[in-house]
Amino acid sequence: MDKDVEEVIKRINELSGKELGSYIDQLLNENDDKIMKNKEVLLTIANRINGFGFHHRIIREKFHDIGLNMQAELDKLDYEKTVQYLEDHPELIETIDIAVNWWISVIKQPFFANYSNFQIPLEMAPYFQLDYSEKKIEKSNQKNITPEKEKVFRQVLVHEIADAIRKEGSCRLRADTFGFDRLGHALEKANLRVSFPKNINMLVKPTEIELANSSGHFDVVYEASNNSKKK
Repeated sequence: MDKDVEEVIKRINELSGKELGSYIDQLLNENDDKIMKNKEVLLTIANRINGFGFHHRIIREKFHDIGLNMQAELDKLDYEKTVQYLEDHPELIETIDIAVNWWISVIKQPFFANYSNFQIPLEMAPYFQLDYSEKKIEKSNQKNITPEKEKVFRQVLVHEIADAIRKEGSCRLRADTFGFDRLGHALEKANLRVSFPKNINMLVKPTEIELANSSGHFDVVYEASNNSKKK
């Protein structure tokens, strides 16, 4: 990377508040093509500014000038950060895989979901069963899911859970309202239209998985082996 560009990126990352705003104004006024047409510089600025203010609009236009979409580039960078985060934290894979496998089992066989990896308290078992009218979703789900769609769903949901853990420390997965976004995104990417048992409320943490019981309290139903060994 060019030393001048490297120095600009370093300063953008170091400054904050009014000093950062003034420095971005300076760069815009100087309008040095080597700097202001450099994708890495523009990405660094875009990462440091918030909302839809003046700087946000101008930098979006600068991306357009070099034939790029600012939001698409930010999304790509964010995606790569989560990929790297998962590579740097291989201990997360065990827990995430268990959670994803469970959701796939729920798609394929919602009435008798595979709890073999979960220590489900006995009193919670009826809470996850479907009533008679809901059993019909099982055949519909099995008809809609294919090996190709399952593969995409798995890949996207693994990334979504890792992304949430990277940003928030845990990932909420819920089949109805709050917490459905990440699950819904995986279904959308896989082009899957399926139904789930009601009231499944899961919390995936780095080394354990919790499920909410009928009282709304979360019980630990899975602990990663690397966590158990530490104890």
